[in-house]
Amino acid sequence: MKNENLSKKKVAVIFVIVTLLLTWLFQFTPIVLQMNVEETSVSSFDFASIFFVIGGMLPSLLGGIFVAVLYKKENIKDFFKRCLVPDKRSILAIFISLLLICIECFVTQTISKMNGGENLGFEGLKLIAGNPLMFFYFLFWGLISGPFSEEFGWRGFLSDMVINKKNVVKGSIIIGLIWGIWHLPLFFYPAQIQYEWAHSNMLLAVCFVLMCVTNSLVYSSIYVISHRKVFPIFFLHMFENIVLTGAMIYPFSDVYKTLVNPVSIVLDIVFFVIITRTRLYKDSLEAMN
Repeated sequence: MKNENLSKKKVAVIFVIVTLLLTWLFQFTPIVLQMNVEETSVSSFDFASIFFVIGGMLPSLLGGIFVAVLYKKENIKDFFKRCLVPDKRSILAIFISLLLICIECFVTQTISKMNGGENLGFEGLKLIAGNPLMFFYFLFWGLISGPFSEEFGWRGFLSDMVINKKNVVKGSIIIGLIWGIWHLPLFFYPAQIQYEWAHSNMLLAVCFVLMCVTNSLVYSSIYVISHRKVFPIFFLHMFENIVLTGAMIYPFSDVYKTLVNPVSIVLDIVFFVIITRTRLYKDSLEAMN
C-alpha cells in the first residue's frame, strides 16, 4: 500500500463498515420510504430499483476506490490483472466451480424428489435451446447480478487484506459472515428468494448466512488454486445465481428452495476438505505471499 503505516486489518475494518453502512442506506431507503418494492430486482425498472442496484454494486465500487487510493501503481495493475485477465489456472478453476454447482443442484433436486418435490422447470435452458443467443443474455445478467457488483470488493480487495496462507479458514469465515450479513436488505424485497426464506421459516434465513460462510470457504479455495485470481470467482458466483438458485433451472419446488441451502452447506464443506488436501491446492497455497 502507498501508506506503509496503515495495517491491512485497519483498512479491512474500514472497508467493511463503509460498505455495510452505505449498502444498507441505499437498499433500506425504498423500504423506509414505503415505495412499491414488490417487483424490485437487479433487472426491474421501477424507481426503487435505482437504490437497490446502487446498494448492490457498492462492494465492487468501494473496492475499486480503496484500491485506487491505497495501492501503489504496480499493485493497481496487479489487481485488475487478477480480476480481468484469465490464465490456464483460471479456466481450470471455472470448470471445477461449474462441476461443484452442478453436483449441488443434482443432489438438492434428488433429495427434493425423495421428499415430494416437483421436477425442475429448466426454463432458462429451454430458452437457450430455442434461441442460442439467449446464452449471452443469461451470461450478462448472471455476471452483473452479483459477480461484477460484489467480487471486486469481497474477493478482489477484502481477501487481499484478510487472507494469507496461514489463515485461509479463519479469513474465509470472517468474510463469509460479513457477506451474509451484508445481504440483510434482500430479506425485505418480495422478488428476492431471501424474502421467501425469511417469511416461511427464519431458520432458512439463518441457514442462508451460514451458506455464505461455507460458500466463502469454496471461494477462497478457488482464490488459492488460481493464484489469487478473482476472474474464476466471477463465474463461480454466477453459476450459483443462475444455475443453483436461478433462471436456468426455474421454476423449482418449495421443497427444493427449503433444501438448497442446507445441502450447499454440507457439500461446500465436503468440497473444501477434499480440495485442500490435493497437491494442486497445497502447492498453490505454498506459493502465496
